Amino acid sequence: MGKGGRIACIATPWLLTVASLICIIIIEIAGWNKSLLSDYYFLKANFTGLDVARATGLANTTTLTTALEQANKKNLLDDIYEVHLWNYCTENEDGSKVECSSRHANFYFDLINIWGLNVSAPVSSARPSSQNDPFSNAVDNLQNKTETFERDLLGNAGEKAYSAYKKVAKAMFILYAVAFWTELATLALSLFAICSRWGSLFTWLFSFVSSLLTLAAVGTTTGVYLGLLGGLRGILDPYGVKLQFGSKAFIVAWLGVVFSLAATMFWLFSICCCSGASNPHHKNNKGGLWNAEPKGQGYGDYRGRGKGVKVEKTGGYERVAGPFLGHDNQHGDQVPLQSYPQQQTGYTQGAYEPFRHA
Repeated sequence: MGKGGRIACIATPWLLTVASLICIIIIEIAGWNKSLLSDYYFLKANFTGLDVARATGLANTTTLTTALEQANKKNLLDDIYEVHLWNYCTENEDGSKVECSSRHANFYFDLINIWGLNVSAPVSSARPSSQNDPFSNAVDNLQNKTETFERDLLGNAGEKAYSAYKKVAKAMFILYAVAFWTELATLALSLFAICSRWGSLFTWLFSFVSSLLTLAAVGTTTGVYLGLLGGLRGILDPYGVKLQFGSKAFIVAWLGVVFSLAATMFWLFSICCCSGASNPHHKNNKGGLWNAEPKGQGYGDYRGRGKGVKVEKTGGYERVAGPFLGHDNQHGDQVPLQSYPQQQTGYTQGAYEPFRHA
């Protein structure tokens, strides 16, 4: 198979890698501004139906009720919040006002501060620079009070889901970043895959790592946001706050995983098949025109056709096979040759036969 066939062979995994990279890019840049893929969010919170009075009589909602009442009176709550990988965006119910926060690496949605629910939360103070600082115990106590406040505010299930989300958000962000760069490296190495199977091998290795990272990133994101949705929905639903899972973003993300895994499979296939050799009879190819041993010669033998032929210098004269000879010269002529009279040179000459000079 020639270079054209080699290019056709790796076209499929190359296109799949490009598709996977596009899916990752969509997740990465979604929400960077109000008009850039703002619909591809992970989580959406809708406060347009907020009704604090309806949930006043519910048990274990005193802290949350107070916090929502204060935030609503001070106009700290926007109608809609959309959480992305790098930041979050807010908008009114009619979409007339859309604002996006600044982008931050290792971003997580700090819903307690963003929603203004920390009105009655313990006041935070600067952390001491040394563990031996005499105020370290006070800081630990403050942290414990903060966790207790979050538990009172969000309930046990909500606080556990929110704490897990905050801890995993950094790893989730790193996984997406590394998956993006490994996909990009796979595309760069794919240029070498056109030339040889060794190029396909290194491309497959990067593609394999990229597939694992993409799967880990998307799987972690899906699990964390499903847990956060399940933990917060039970406590916020009574107040009319609706939480929505970002189906568009996760469909694109899982498509990226599928494309990446498929590309890895086809890169592996390109190692085993689709050689880049341009001609099977080329002298550089094993079994080619100049290297293969002949299996037969002669006009009546077709076994040697299409195979290599070795030509050796023998020196002197040797008999040439012709249509009156068999496959070898051991059994004599197949058709009697004409006899010529003896010459007067003192020796006897047999049947005439052609000779060639090597």
